[in-house]
Amino acid sequence: MIVRPVFLMCLRLAVFLAPLFSAGSHALTLSLAAEDAWPPFSDSQGNGYSRDLAIAAFAHSGVTLNIQAVPYARALNLTLAGKADGCWNVTRQPSTEEQYLFGNEPLFTARASYYFKAGKEKNWHSPADIPDGTQLAVINGYEYGAEFEKHRHRLKLIEVSKQQQMIAMLLNERVEGAIFFDRVFDYTMANSHYDRSLIRRGEENHTSNIYIAFSRQNANAQNYAKMLDEGLRMLKSSGEYQRIMNGLYDR
Repeated sequence: MIVRPVFLMCLRLAVFLAPLFSAGSHALTLSLAAEDAWPPFSDSQGNGYSRDLAIAAFAHSGVTLNIQAVPYARALNLTLAGKADGCWNVTRQPSTEEQYLFGNEPLFTARASYYFKAGKEKNWHSPADIPDGTQLAVINGYEYGAEFEKHRHRLKLIEVSKQQQMIAMLLNERVEGAIFFDRVFDYTMANSHYDRSLIRRGEENHTSNIYIAFSRQNANAQNYAKMLDEGLRMLKSSGEYQRIMNGLYDR
């Protein structure tokens, strides 16, 4: 006679607990927005060193990734709005720290320099040396260091979404200079029809620590950042980190 009440009680308990187990299982998969125009770190499909590092680092905590390749500015906006849990290849500087949450471990460091058409070089050693109103090609949404941010307002920035667009503008003299991340520029030129000798590399603009930025809209963002930190430290201690960064993407 007591079987039915016990059965109903168990059924109600199962219904009550089901959402909790469901939420727990979904928490093990993160949605990350990958920029689609920064090879060899993140190409048009989101493949590259950033993806390999992220997958390997999160795997140590049993976290899998759902990766969507989009333009960089959109990746930032998706993360800011909480429509993605995070996005990669973000420079940690005051302007980004206000909007996103970061861990302590960068994915890697990347140097950016000034570039000019051959014969049109400028003597720029820092953003302060760039004259007011200079037309400068940059990627839409990219961060170019805290010092550059102080001078952004007085420059005429031509913002595009692809590295090839900046190269074309330099060669066609639509801009006086451009800022490329050096390894990305080398990769882009090596995989294009452009003559490398037509563009000259100038002085360094800045060197960035590049991170995965997490959405402040996600209550678990701090935990995800800690998982990533732990995973990256384990990759470095095991030698796996260097093996990934010595990969064949830009060989």
